Amino acid sequence: MNSLFAKMGALVLALALCFAAVSLANAETEYPPRPDRSAADLAGVLGEKTLEDLETLNDRLESAGGGRIYVLTRHFLGGADAQQYADQVFKVWNLEKDDALLLMVIGEEEFALSLGANSKNALSAESRNTLLGAFRNAYKARQYDEALANLTVSLGQTLAKAKGNTLSDTGLFGITAIQSTPQPQTVDDAWYGMFARDDYDAKENSDEVFWEDWQNTWRSEGTRTNWRSVIIWALVIYFLFFRRKRRSRR
Repeated sequence: MNSLFAKMGALVLALALCFAAVSLANAETEYPPRPDRSAADLAGVLGEKTLEDLETLNDRLESAGGGRIYVLTRHFLGGADAQQYADQVFKVWNLEKDDALLLMVIGEEEFALSLGANSKNALSAESRNTLLGAFRNAYKARQYDEALANLTVSLGQTLAKAKGNTLSDTGLFGITAIQSTPQPQTVDDAWYGMFARDDYDAKENSDEVFWEDWQNTWRSEGTRTNWRSVIIWALVIYFLFFRRKRRSRR
């Protein structure tokens, strides 16, 4: 009888640990409240001067007839799709048609750009890829302030231009100037490198497949990690309870 109770107790404990692991993963995909300012730096990777300059940039963008560029940083998403998560945050924060949201997932090295209807119309697919290319180079090097500056200034200038206005970057992010029109990248990059116009459509399609496969890999890895945790705890319980009991019987 005691043996039966011991086995039942071990099973209950293992199930509790399993549910805890799943709950932890789900907690990572919760949506934070909309910040009072333009950025919710939950990962704590952005400098105070960068955050201040982002506010100044957004004030200038609004004066130029545009919306605001919001930023959210997190360490992990628990395997959730970055683009879908960013799009959902855009809705939860009740952002406007002229707004944009940049999501930076530091621990998973993922990012996504969610755009309102007007912002999306102002930014062609080619411009979007080039903007993200400049962002990615610094982001992968963990230069998060530089990555943010590269994207937000160029994006803000593009959005202001769509309204028939200009956006000055003077005094922002410690840089002298960023071109309004994104320049081709010199880095040989299979995803973001510039290429001939004739090959653009085919390249864009292959890029979408690449990103989908990459995000599926992250989700799969997150699931495997949760199951590995359960298996490890089950082995720990086995050695603590059953092996010890066998030795005591000897």
